[in-house]
Amino acid sequence: MAPLLGCGPVEYISQVGNKAASAVSSAKLAQADRYAPYEYTAAEEYLHKAREEAGYAEYQDAIEFGRKSEDLANRARAIAVSKQAEAASKSSRVTPASEREEPGGTGVKRSEPE
Repeated sequence: MAPLLGCGPVEYISQVGNKAASAVSSAKLAQADRYAPYEYTAAEEYLHKAREEAGYAEYQDAIEFGRKSEDLANRARAIAVSKQAEAASKSSRVTPASEREEPGGTGVKRSEPE
């Protein structure tokens, strides 16, 4: 049973220190705090709670909070990327008024310097 005592901290470092923290960082870079605020905030809070639990040597709880953090961060990043792609496709479909007007039509005339 003695070899199992070290597994909690090792798995904690892998899950919380690497996977969850990286997922939250990736979500932040994808602007998830703007496009998926609920999921991103929850991911940050679960990561914080995981670190807090590890401070009390509650590694199994910390690992579980780390998994939740990673899951929500990945979901937040996916939502942010999707919303940004949707916004980009909408903006590329909009044609400016100056492109719709016929040359020499009744569009807005530019004033020339005198």
